Amino acid sequence: MIKGKRLLVMGLASIMAFGLVSQVRANVFASLVEITYTGTFPATIGYYLNQDASTVQIVITAHPGAATVKTIDIASGASGTGQGFNEVDWDGSLDDGGTASSGVYVVTINAADAAGSAGMEMISYDTGPDSWYWSSAGVATNNRQLSPFFGMVYVTERTGGTSSNEGGTLTPKGLFMHYPDGKYFGLSNAIAYAEGNAAMAWDDFGTSNTPFGVALGPDDRVYLWSLGDTTGGLVVGDPEFTAASIDTILSFYDMSNHDPIVRAFVRGEGADRVIYTAEQTPGETSSGGAPAEVRRYNVGAATGLYSGAYEVVIPAATLARPFAIEMDSESFLYAAVQVRDTMAVDSTYYGLSKWDISGVSPVEVWHVGLNDAPPHSDLDSVTVSPAHASMFAGIALDELRGRVYVSRRNTGGRPLHNVIGYAMSDGALLSGFSFATALSIVGTAVGDTTQLSGGGGNNIRDIFVDAAGNLVSVNSSSEALRMHSPPDGANNFMTYSPEAVDVGVGTIDSPLDPTNLATREPGNQMPIHYSVAQNYPNPFNGTTVIEYELPIASDVQLTVYDLSGREVISLLKGRQAAGAYSVTWNGTDRHGKSLPSGIYFYRITAQSSSLVTHPFNIVKRMVYLK
Repeated sequence: MIKGKRLLVMGLASIMAFGLVSQVRANVFASLVEITYTGTFPATIGYYLNQDASTVQIVITAHPGAATVKTIDIASGASGTGQGFNEVDWDGSLDDGGTASSGVYVVTINAADAAGSAGMEMISYDTGPDSWYWSSAGVATNNRQLSPFFGMVYVTERTGGTSSNEGGTLTPKGLFMHYPDGKYFGLSNAIAYAEGNAAMAWDDFGTSNTPFGVALGPDDRVYLWSLGDTTGGLVVGDPEFTAASIDTILSFYDMSNHDPIVRAFVRGEGADRVIYTAEQTPGETSSGGAPAEVRRYNVGAATGLYSGAYEVVIPAATLARPFAIEMDSESFLYAAVQVRDTMAVDSTYYGLSKWDISGVSPVEVWHVGLNDAPPHSDLDSVTVSPAHASMFAGIALDELRGRVYVSRRNTGGRPLHNVIGYAMSDGALLSGFSFATALSIVGTAVGDTTQLSGGGGNNIRDIFVDAAGNLVSVNSSSEALRMHSPPDGANNFMTYSPEAVDVGVGTIDSPLDPTNLATREPGNQMPIHYSVAQNYPNPFNGTTVIEYELPIASDVQLTVYDLSGREVISLLKGRQAAGAYSVTWNGTDRHGKSLPSGIYFYRITAQSSSLVTHPFNIVKRMVYLK
């Protein structure tokens, strides 16, 4: 279990000594939620805010039934809305004047920012030593609701050393953990440096690139890997990467069934666990331009070294030099290629592409053009740099808003824009989502605002998007971990506590289903995100109900398909106002004819405003039993 009970107390006592950052605006959210309750009220609800909130509302609902029985409203500036650790007591009282005497109660925390950002704005705690690394290479955040580690930031240091930034301290090779604003987990370098690092003895694997990257599985476990020519393994540990939890999956010494790993991600858990990798040719590993291919390992629930063979997902003959890979919820794969501009032109290497890997052979959905990117510098032109969309090192998805970000490394100088945003739907370059992560960010107006000669560091090695849509980056040139808030304006985010209150007993694990969480904003009961629920009942005999939510007015289409992909009926097509909706289907086709038993799929798409740059597009499976 997370060390947070002890750390919350330490953090509240220490936060004034650390000080708060200036009031720039984030996509705000609460994280690392814990409830202290031993059977007698009050119940203390602890949480961490990545930035000051305009308001915080704690909503307590009865389970089952989800009826709201208590709301605790906290105004701007009051205790409970500040960046960092917060604690709020629930005395057991209910809004109807009664008192909770029995039953289970679920807790959610809705943090709001009435202003938000108008440009890509740096929001991180940008002070040594917490923010400074000698040569960080990988970053990931825990975005899984109902996880006690929700919001945690993980960073890998690949070389080990002391940053030249003021206040820098030694960051040995290994894994570090941070709070969502960039402060050290536990407010200490020693605590933030995961215990399992000592057991791994990273220095034994070579001078650099070990560990190179980090990814989180759907069960919160942490995966680390190496890019070494002769030490290219992969290891997994628990969410705090404790020594006792470490399990080596791909050997760091025997590379007979794998090659040096540059990027990896995990899908599924238990028997369904699959690890996807981008692997480079041994002897040619480098920070860019090395031959590589996309692979997967069907490791399942087994522990210990995986001795099976990999499967090639995208062969090198199809996509020659993938460097960073990611996958969306519909299992489309995105690949970033890191080659220099001249090589990109000579061999037609596209910097970013999207792939359908559901069939026997991968099919490219789209790729960006060689010059579909802002210029490398304020003096740049096509004649100076023949491929602006080149040297992409990191990739990150903001699926809720339909954005895919890439980080761009140097091409003979520091890039003017080293983070670039595209639309997930078609790869279109997004205005206002490209910027330079300089030490002093301009980012106060909509558009590509940072027109400063030299940009802000030429080596962003990895990026990630946290649960609220903020962009997290590690930069080995400016030797820093940073967070940037996108230009989304006013925003709010609802966080679900991983613990619930069982009155008279204590805390229990939340009874909510993490795959079907409501996203409505408390108070006005309007949705804050697009969502579609699993149909119920499922399997069904007779009728089934499909529920969905629209945060803003949208053109909605809801269609049912059979197992072969043939459309059998369109249940809805038209414009709807923001709100929550449900549609009932009786298992018939467009002609009213009863369909046979079997597996069917329903797809909902919703085209909306500029805040969502591509259609919301979700497919879910259902079973009809007659």
